Amino acid sequence: MKHRIERSIRVQLLLFLLVPLLSLWAISAGFAYYLAVGFANEAYDLHLANSADSVAARLRSDGSKILVDLPPAAQAILRHNNRDKFYYQIARKDGSRISGDAVLPEPSRHLESLQPMLRYAQVNGHEVRMARIRVDLPNYPDQTVLVQVAETLNSRRQLAGQILLSILIPQTILIALGAIAVWFGVSKGLSPLKSLEQALAARSQSDLTPIAASDAPTEVRPLVNAINGLLARLAEDIESQKRFVANAAHQFRTPLAALKTYIYYAKKLPADLKMKDVLNKIDTGTERMSHLSTKLLALAKAEPANCSSDRYERIDLNLIASEITAEFVPEATKRDLELNFSGSESPALVIGDPHNLAELTANLVENSVLHSAPGAKVSVAVTNGPSIRLSVQDNGPGIPVEERSRVFERFYRVLGTEASGSGLGLSIVKEIADSHKAVVAIDDGPNGVGTVVSVLFSSKEPGSARRHS
Repeated sequence: MKHRIERSIRVQLLLFLLVPLLSLWAISAGFAYYLAVGFANEAYDLHLANSADSVAARLRSDGSKILVDLPPAAQAILRHNNRDKFYYQIARKDGSRISGDAVLPEPSRHLESLQPMLRYAQVNGHEVRMARIRVDLPNYPDQTVLVQVAETLNSRRQLAGQILLSILIPQTILIALGAIAVWFGVSKGLSPLKSLEQALAARSQSDLTPIAASDAPTEVRPLVNAINGLLARLAEDIESQKRFVANAAHQFRTPLAALKTYIYYAKKLPADLKMKDVLNKIDTGTERMSHLSTKLLALAKAEPANCSSDRYERIDLNLIASEITAEFVPEATKRDLELNFSGSESPALVIGDPHNLAELTANLVENSVLHSAPGAKVSVAVTNGPSIRLSVQDNGPGIPVEERSRVFERFYRVLGTEASGSGLGLSIVKEIADSHKAVVAIDDGPNGVGTVVSVLFSSKEPGSARRHS
């Protein structure tokens, strides 16, 4: 299986800019080394030729042989440092040695040349640089001798290294500064993309307003325009979906209400017991269908695509929870349940859509009322602290831990549950909570009996005035 290679504009730009920069540095380093060696050789070759002239100046001839006047003091001058070994040799015109160091190789080429001859050679396993000059002696029978001098390469290599460092260190500093400038330049050049990313990440799922393209660089504007086009198409689709939801609500509720009316009047007409039983079943099914359609429409409205932050306002969650609890008192009384509400001491101010928050609370309360046995107790509470908590607690059968993550799935029912319901209540709660950046948690009740479903909202009112419920 082939791994997908991640492509990064930053990495590509850095490669396109830094690789040529480093390549130029490597090429310049090669030229610098070549020039450093050349400068060192030129300087030391001139000194070596001067040493050969110095040896030649010490030559004398008595007519039959050559005398070399090189006292220790003169040899010390020729061996000017302790890093290199100095050699000299006087040879005849045919290359045979007359005097001097026998370890030097005999002259072999261009013996008649009047110009100093320079070459590399090996002496005692060490590489040396040799210089050879031609000297004419008036009192010598052949009149011409060859003077060879040589020295090891330690000093000239040290000088070449110093020259190379003097060139490379400034170049390396310039290359490093250039690389830093390229890095910051690329980061600065890509900052509009980062700003665009942050602007999009900060938006809610319902904010589909166009992105301002006036401040974007010319290269980024086509991308911004394309995103704006996509947002416009999404806004049209969502608006179309909203109209569909509104129309569907009307189309669902009108015939179902009419059907329930017909069933009501049909049950008033004279009929046998079987017909009444059928009408009762039709009535029950219609009631369930009406309840399901209401929940489906509520779920569609609660989805993030249909939630608009334009309807958000700051509201006290105590007001919503108390009103919804009061609405379910008749149903709780009918089922022989104890339903009560406990508000927070200070206003529990949250930012959200009041209608959706009421829908969330209604589904929590309804879910507990439907799944509690006669004689049970359902408690709705709002608490204010580091976060604002809306909780609904019952002492019903509870929800097994392994199924708590699945109860938010649409149409999922806990095994063994016989109470009527659509299976959408907690799904609606989860959708509305997500759109309000809230967290839904399911825990066991006190002493492990029953269930507590909590919704935690962020609190931004640390200095709220206190209120007694």
